[in-house]
Amino acid sequence: MMERMMRRVSGTVWVRISGDTARFVNILVRSGIFPLEMQAEGEELLLLIRARQFRKLHGIKLRTHTRVKLVTRSGLPFALRRILKRPGIPVGIVLAAALYLWLSGFYWCVELVGEAPYSKTEILSAAAESGVYIGVRKKEVDLPMSANRFLRSLPDISWASFNSDGCRVTLDFRPAVKKEQPVDKTGAYDVIARRDGVVKKIAAQGGTVIVDVNAAVKAGQTLVSGVALIKDPWDPEKVVRHLLSHARAEILAETRHTFSASCPLKEETMREVSVEERKVLRVLGLKFPISLKGARSEPKSIVKKIQLSVLGTDLPVWLEIQRCVRTEPKTVAYTTGQAQRRALEKLRVLQKNYLGETGRILTEEITFSEKAGVVYAVSHCTVEEDIAVEVPMGGTG
Repeated sequence: MMERMMRRVSGTVWVRISGDTARFVNILVRSGIFPLEMQAEGEELLLLIRARQFRKLHGIKLRTHTRVKLVTRSGLPFALRRILKRPGIPVGIVLAAALYLWLSGFYWCVELVGEAPYSKTEILSAAAESGVYIGVRKKEVDLPMSANRFLRSLPDISWASFNSDGCRVTLDFRPAVKKEQPVDKTGAYDVIARRDGVVKKIAAQGGTVIVDVNAAVKAGQTLVSGVALIKDPWDPEKVVRHLLSHARAEILAETRHTFSASCPLKEETMREVSVEERKVLRVLGLKFPISLKGARSEPKSIVKKIQLSVLGTDLPVWLEIQRCVRTEPKTVAYTTGQAQRRALEKLRVLQKNYLGETGRILTEEITFSEKAGVVYAVSHCTVEEDIAVEVPMGGTG
């Protein structure tokens, strides 16, 4: 194996000898040239010798009056000579090596390992904000610091680590385990109504229900008592014992509400005005400006990154758009119809915040009015909501 490698490094040639081959070989050996291989082809002889010994055959050829013909040559010296005759090959090799060394200084893959209550896009966006993304230079990234910033941006992840392997970064993360708060079953509590209404549904988990469905109740009235009645199993009408408990219940009732919102016909707002915009194309870690004018120094600058993709595959190419903006006051005038729509939108937000996920509007009457340049929207509605409130026993007043 080693001999074969040495032959390739030093180079070898096959030569064909015609004439007095026996005398040629004798003088060849006495001259210190030992053929590596020897083959006979009829009256001719094929010899394999080292490339640097080929020139010495000329003197032996003259002494023996033989004919020497070069058949083939192989090895590193001849390959280099052929390469140097074509300068594009060594230049391409040098450029390829330089490109390889340059690209090896970047991270080209971000792999996610773990489960969390976030989408892949949200996790990759958080990793990019922490400084780790496809195409980032290795020298510009501190992986432990990036992991800390990543954890602060996603509170539902309890542990994360960035591990590098060549040009690959593996993001390993674990979700936060939230401990359920135990239900407080201590103390004696009543369930009272927090506003007037008509009871439509009762779902009690503890205590004694003392109101009926379709009953009208007043704010502060006890709906479910924390006093549990233990009755005689042989006589259901006889109460054997009274126990204090923590009453719990969900009581849906129809209630009346009035919501109002307003919108002026003219209002002063602050708007952002773009001063300059600068676009930069990031390719393989290099920046190429593609806008003729640069962004001026302004109090506020907005940078937007757009990663390019082909057929669903993300490329290490980003379009960065930097907008320098300033704010200036502006008077906005609305028509009566526009002001009514804006007031109605604000009204819906108020209703949604009040009702939450369980409440719903049953009937509604909306009126609009205008006074002193302001449009008002008023909603008189009947809603279904949970009116149950737990209070310590004796706190009903």
